[in-house]
Amino acid sequence: MADWVGRTSSKGQIDKAGTALVKWWTGPADQKYPDDFGKWIHSVFNWRSCHALPLNVFQKTLRVRASKVEPGAIVAQRLKRFASIMNKLTRESDMKLSQMQDLGGCRAVLSSIDAVYKLYEMYTAPTPELAEISVKCKDYIKEPKEDGYRGIHIVGRYHPRIKNRQLWDGQRIEIQIRTRLQHAFATAVETVTTFTREPLKFGGGPDDWKRFFSLMGSALATRENTALVPGTPKEKQELIAELRQVAKQLKVRPRLRGWADALQVLPRQNIEKGFRWLLLVLNTRESTVQVTGFVDKQKAAENLEKLELSEDSDLDPVLVYVPLINTLRTAYPNYYADTREFLKALRTALSRERKS
Repeated sequence: MADWVGRTSSKGQIDKAGTALVKWWTGPADQKYPDDFGKWIHSVFNWRSCHALPLNVFQKTLRVRASKVEPGAIVAQRLKRFASIMNKLTRESDMKLSQMQDLGGCRAVLSSIDAVYKLYEMYTAPTPELAEISVKCKDYIKEPKEDGYRGIHIVGRYHPRIKNRQLWDGQRIEIQIRTRLQHAFATAVETVTTFTREPLKFGGGPDDWKRFFSLMGSALATRENTALVPGTPKEKQELIAELRQVAKQLKVRPRLRGWADALQVLPRQNIEKGFRWLLLVLNTRESTVQVTGFVDKQKAAENLEKLELSEDSDLDPVLVYVPLINTLRTAYPNYYADTREFLKALRTALSRERKS
């Protein structure tokens, strides 16, 4: 049996560590490490690690249930990254670290809305012998977010039947259930967030990108016969016409194609040699991508600035921090296929206007 990590700090100490680290996280880059930094880091990492056992249980249950609904369902799991923890505590200042519900998370990706709801029903009416119980469910398919996101979220608590696992009793794990189209949408948002360094994934970012994803969320909802995203046109022709206009303005298709292709051919050996920044220059006219690795951020930024001042409007340069790319690959292992699936869905949506 695996040696699972148990909690070594009180919840009060965990919350105190989270608050202290947020102050450090949002402070100046050249600040000195506080005297208690090591203790705070240990509390946060231990608190995250002790979600591994409940997450493993939830993931196994999800995998079994999903396979009953659809043998080809994709199931994945992850513990929340430290940077994501700090960013979430920064964004949601009233949240206590001990109350964060998605330190451990797993998801199932299925082929249809019907399959999603069949799996969802297994969690709304859980059987007594299962180790987890649902404590909160949110249906973002019936009530899509304004940013276009759709899917079902379930937060469950772990209640072990084995006596030597009582230490993990009450740990919360988040479960996400999506269709493949909904997952492709989430991948696209993650991609644009990574490459533009705009917080679109968290409801922020430029208005034009936010509008594009709201419209695209409704276009996918129309295809899946579910509720439209609030604030988007109800008439299909009007919806697609605006989607076409915004997508063209943002050069969505050449950008996503270029970024996807770049990730397929990135020089991994350069990353291993110490490159921390990658300058990607997408030529939207010729559909080519040039990738250059930099160790020095300042030098990379100077090269980016030169390109941004260029009069060539077909050049779309972006500077990306290497760990973000690695995180993207880890969070979305089928990233390339998911991006292509999203582009295919966009092409299908835009072709409907021509046919009507």
